[in-house]
Amino acid sequence: MPHYDYDKDYPFAAFITNLGKYNEGALVGEWVSLPHEGLEEVLEKISNSGKDELFISDYETDINGLKVAEYEDILQLNEIAEEIEEMREDELIALQAYLEQYANDMEQALDEVRQGNYRIYYNCDNMEDVAYQVVNDCGLLDGVPEEVKIYFDYEAYGRDMEINGTFIQIDNSFVELY
Repeated sequence: MPHYDYDKDYPFAAFITNLGKYNEGALVGEWVSLPHEGLEEVLEKISNSGKDELFISDYETDINGLKVAEYEDILQLNEIAEEIEEMREDELIALQAYLEQYANDMEQALDEVRQGNYRIYYNCDNMEDVAYQVVNDCGLLDGVPEEVKIYFDYEAYGRDMEINGTFIQIDNSFVELY
């Protein structure tokens, strides 16, 4: 398979292959960065004017948890790539967490992100860091004297949060899934 220098400006790229030619021992296909304007023309060319079936023989992405199956609907993938391309950074982080949670169920993950069913805790190495952010953001210890605050067990509170919720670590952030 030809080497592809993946353009990080796109959500992902796929090597689209002509199945009939592949079964005959020839590799006929090309790398396509998605989303791709004019994708139908590219597919028409690779499929020998629609006479041969296509499949995805390889793909590249920087989105953790994103897996592309060989016989995915390429036009639908293009639409998904368009949506991903428009996402904010926090939505991309949440998408990666949902992909991990739902074992690459792309539609379910996208739906959860669209609904905003998540909260991100940035710059956290562990659940103790998450607990510290929650306690401070919510003001749980506001009004408690400093002499008493120092005895609060953030590690235990973080452990309880993890037991009672769903938290996925993506790089140095934790995503709480609702």
